[in-house]
Amino acid sequence: MGVCLTGGGLLGAATWLEWILQPASWGVILQVAGGLGFVIFVHELGHFLVAKACGVKCEKFFLGFDVGGLKLLSFTWGETEYGIGILPLGGYVKMLGQDDNPAAAAAEAQRARAAGPGHPLTAGDLPPEPTADVHPAWDPRSYPAQNVPKRMAIISAGVIMNVIFAVLMASLAYGLGVKELTCTISSVRTGGAAWKAGLRTGDEIIRIGDRENPIFNDLRHGVTVGDVDEGIEFVVHRPADETTRTVLLKPDTDLGAPTIGVTSPFSLRLPEDFGRGLPGAAGEAEPALEPNDTIQTVNGEEVGTYAELLAVLALNQAESVTLGVDRQAGDGDPERLSVVLPSQRRLETGLVMTAGPVAAVQAGSPAEAAGIEPGETITLVAGEPLGDPLTLDDRIAKRAGESVTLTLSAADGGDRQVSITPRQVTWRDDETTGRGCPVSIASLGLAIPVSAVVAEVTPDGPGGMAGIMPGDRLTRVTFLVPGETEVGEGIPLSAEEPNWPAAMAVLQRLPEGTRLRLEVEPAAGEPRQVEVEPVAATEQFVVDRGLVFEPVFEKVQAASLADAFRRGGRKAWEDLTLVASFLGKLWENRISPRLLGGPIEIAKQAGKSAEEGFGRLLLFLTMLSANLAVVNFLPIPVLDGGHMVFLLYELIRGKPPSEHVVGILSYLGLALILSLMMFVFGLDLGLIPRQ
Repeated sequence: MGVCLTGGGLLGAATWLEWILQPASWGVILQVAGGLGFVIFVHELGHFLVAKACGVKCEKFFLGFDVGGLKLLSFTWGETEYGIGILPLGGYVKMLGQDDNPAAAAAEAQRARAAGPGHPLTAGDLPPEPTADVHPAWDPRSYPAQNVPKRMAIISAGVIMNVIFAVLMASLAYGLGVKELTCTISSVRTGGAAWKAGLRTGDEIIRIGDRENPIFNDLRHGVTVGDVDEGIEFVVHRPADETTRTVLLKPDTDLGAPTIGVTSPFSLRLPEDFGRGLPGAAGEAEPALEPNDTIQTVNGEEVGTYAELLAVLALNQAESVTLGVDRQAGDGDPERLSVVLPSQRRLETGLVMTAGPVAAVQAGSPAEAAGIEPGETITLVAGEPLGDPLTLDDRIAKRAGESVTLTLSAADGGDRQVSITPRQVTWRDDETTGRGCPVSIASLGLAIPVSAVVAEVTPDGPGGMAGIMPGDRLTRVTFLVPGETEVGEGIPLSAEEPNWPAAMAVLQRLPEGTRLRLEVEPAAGEPRQVEVEPVAATEQFVVDRGLVFEPVFEKVQAASLADAFRRGGRKAWEDLTLVASFLGKLWENRISPRLLGGPIEIAKQAGKSAEEGFGRLLLFLTMLSANLAVVNFLPIPVLDGGHMVFLLYELIRGKPPSEHVVGILSYLGLALILSLMMFVFGLDLGLIPRQ
C-alpha cells in the first residue's frame, strides 16, 4: 500500500493503453517495474536478513502475493522458497511460526497449546514431547521463540532498510544530476494565498522558511509540512522592479491540500509536441511555429523571460505581433525567423452571470488603497451597471491611471462610493487552477466569485438563441469537442462551486468549433439540457494566445561524493517528514483523502518520472521508499508498526497481550487496510471522483 502525493491531470485508460503498446515506451515500463519491485524487495530484504541473523527460519520470500498458491515463478534455495506472486501489491517474508492472517495466527496458537499440554505459551519454551506437526510453535528457530528485542529488530528492519536505500537512491540521483524546476512563478491562483499577498508572474521565491535558493519541490515541501495556522515566511524578489520583500503566507486548504496557489515557471521554448492544429492563435501563426522554437523578441523588443513576453502581449493583445524566433536546424547556430502571431478573441456565450461579493483584496493594490473590503458587492462602475463580471477587468483596465467611481453595497444593505485608480496589468492571474476560483479584477486587485445564476442574456447570442432566460440557473457545463463526444465529465456549477470563470477560461484553450452542453434549471419549469456554440467577442482578447512553453529547469548535481550523500540524506529526510506531515494533516482533516493514490497512480507517476530521466526516477523511488517506511510503521495491526506496539506492550508487561485482543485488533486493522485499498483503487480507476 502506498500514499501517493500527487494530483490530477491523469491520462485516460485508452491513452495509457496506447502508450503501453508503443515499443518506445517499453524501456520506461521496464524501469518502472524494476524500480517499484526494487523498493518492495529492499523492504522485505531488511526483514529477511535480520531474521536470518537472529537464527529464524524463513520459509518464503515473495514479491507480490501468491493468493491461492498462484505465482508467476518460484524456486527453493536452501530452506527458503523465493518467488513472485500473482498479485503485485507488495511482498512478504514468511517466518516459521509467524502469520499476519488473524485466523491463521489464532489456529497456530491453538495448535501450540495442543502441542504442549499444561505448558503456557511462553516465547522460548520447547514442547515437552515431539509432535506430528513439522513446525511446532516453540521450535527454537521460529519467530515467536525469539526474545522481544530480537523480534523488534526483525519487525523494524524493513523500515530501516527503506530509509537507508532512500538515502542511497537520492545520493545516486544527485551524483548523476537531476533537472529541477526553478522557483519562479508563472501565474498565481486568483484569490489564493500568494495572490492576496500580491505575488505575480515573474516573481522569484528566494527563501522559504530557512531554506535559501529553493527549487520548486522545496516550495511543495515547505507548504505541505508548514504551519497552516501561523503561516510560512517567504522572501520574494521581483526582477521587474528589482525589489525584495518578506511575506507571511497562510496556505489555503480549500482545494483539499495546503497550497499557496502558484504555478511552476515557463521558459520561452516551445515543447516538443507543439504543432499546428493547437487551439488559439498559436496554431495559426505564419510561418508556422515548430517544436523547440525559442521566442527572443516581440515587435523587435527583446524578451528574456515568460513574464516579459506576457507583459508585451498584454499591451498589444488586440493586434497581431511579430515574434523573433530562434529555430535550431542541425548542429549549427540557430536560424532567426520572423513569425506573425495573430490576436485571439475570447469566446463568449452571450450569458451574463451574477457577480457575488468581493472574496479577496490584494495587498498593495488600488482596491486596498481605496479601503474596499471582502463582503462588499460592486453594484455600479462610474454610474453604470456592473455588467458581465468576466469582462469587468478589461473594461476597467482601459481607464488605467484615471479615477473611477465604484458604488459598493455592504452586507447590511448600506451603500457607499469610493474613487479608485486602476493600474496597468502586465501579468497573468489564473482562474483554472482550482474549483470555485473567483474572477480576477487584476487592474483593481479584487477577486470576485461568479455564480451560475443568469443575470442578463444577449437575445441574439448563443445562450439567448438556446432559450436561456434571466433567473435560470446553470448546474453543469460539458465541453463537446469536434470529432469527440465530450471532454471529461464536465464542470459542476453550484453555490458551493462557483466555477463559471474556470469553465470559460478552459473554453479558450479548446479547439475551434467546441460546443457547450449546459444543464439548466429554469426559474420556472423542468430542468433541461441545451447546446450552444460560443462566438468570438468583439473587444475581449486572450493574452497568451494559446502559446505553451517548456518549464524552466536547473540541473542540480553534487560537487563531490560527500555532497551527494549530504543532499541525499536531506532529500530522504524531507520525504519522510513530508509523508508524515501529509498523514498528520489527513488525520486532522486538513487534507482531502481524495489526494491519495494507489498502485495504478504510483505506477503512472513512476512512468512520468522515468520519462524525465533516470535521476528523476530515482528521486521518485526515494519518495516511494519513504512512503513505504512511514506507512508501514503506522500503529495499525497487521502492519509493522502494529506488531511493534504489541512488542512494546510485551516488553513493558513481561508477557504478550491477550490473543483474543490481538485477534480482534488484527481483524480491525485488516479491515481498515482492505477498505483503504478499495478506496485508493476506486480513485485510481476513476470510480471515485478526486474532486
